[in-house]
Amino acid sequence: MAIEKNSYHMKTLIEKSTRLAVTILLIMVVTIGYSQGGKDNRKQPTQSHEQMAPSAGPETPPMPPQQHGMSQDMPAPPSGADLPGLTDEQKDKIRKSDLKRLETMTPLRNQMREKRARLATILSTPPADLKEADLVADEIGKLQASILRQQIRHDQEIRSFLTPDQQILFDARPKPFLEKANPGMKMRKGKNMPKQN
Repeated sequence: MAIEKNSYHMKTLIEKSTRLAVTILLIMVVTIGYSQGGKDNRKQPTQSHEQMAPSAGPETPPMPPQQHGMSQDMPAPPSGADLPGLTDEQKDKIRKSDLKRLETMTPLRNQMREKRARLATILSTPPADLKEADLVADEIGKLQASILRQQIRHDQEIRSFLTPDQQILFDARPKPFLEKANPGMKMRKGKNMPKQN
């Protein structure tokens, strides 16, 4: 009888110790995860093809996942080149349009980087010259508007190459340039950019 009680207490003690060890391990994993990047650095789940557009049948290949971490400054992947049923002529037109877009957008993106660096320099040099900061901010706004106009024109040009069914799939894709309210001015990890009011 005494042996059974001791055996029972030992099992209970082992179970409690195991639960405590697992709990401590989980706390350590979560703490390490947040300290190495926090919730801002975790990838968001991507939408599947079925979530983005109505199914066009089982033969329709899935669309690629949304590119994470793509900034306004980085060139977007070829737009529409992976849609199902593209003819060689459509692929060639899309490729040429993508190259033309890169040729137009690269100087704008480079100017944007320069303006952001200039603004960061102005704001980090005490006392900050607010008039000059305002001028650079206005220039950044003009560049952002110009980049957005180029993205819209490119999007519509690609759309014009597509059949009505392909246009439906193309329109169902996320358009990152439409989802950014104020690209480039949000806080980024490790960056000391000013907050917008």
